[in-house]
Amino acid sequence: MPTSEKIAIAAHLHVLLRRKTGRVTDTEWMATNAEYAAEIVRFSREKAAEDGHIDLGVWADRLEEIMAAPDAKQRVPLVKMMAVAVKDLGAVPPAPAPVPVPDRHSARSIDTEEEVYPESGFIESTFGNLFGDTEKHRERKSRDPDAPRYVKGLR
Repeated sequence: MPTSEKIAIAAHLHVLLRRKTGRVTDTEWMATNAEYAAEIVRFSREKAAEDGHIDLGVWADRLEEIMAAPDAKQRVPLVKMMAVAVKDLGAVPPAPAPVPVPDRHSARSIDTEEEVYPESGFIESTFGNLFGDTEKHRERKSRDPDAPRYVKGLR
């Protein structure tokens, strides 16, 4: 059984015991420790018989039943499984696939400047000129000094 179901039943029994007998229990410990759960089941059945609290007996039976069920197999994270698998393979990466060589004679294989560097809509950088880049760049347009500097002239 999943731990969440065990904790849910233990929490319900905890609330009943607290309301009807004043007994305070530890729900997480009850859901994980079989000996503690067995003692709480014994106590709950005893109080159910003494004081006539039928629901205490019902929830004690549920707790005993779920504690007798075997725990679900722990799930292993995918990353851990893959790490183990790679170690088992000897950490040899697969050979890369060969890269196809483009046909340089066809019209589709010629990369134009627009295909490689599409128009961005922003002013292009001029840093290349400062650092000795000889490639031709677009010249920046000088800004009109009388033009407003903010959006729609707001300051």
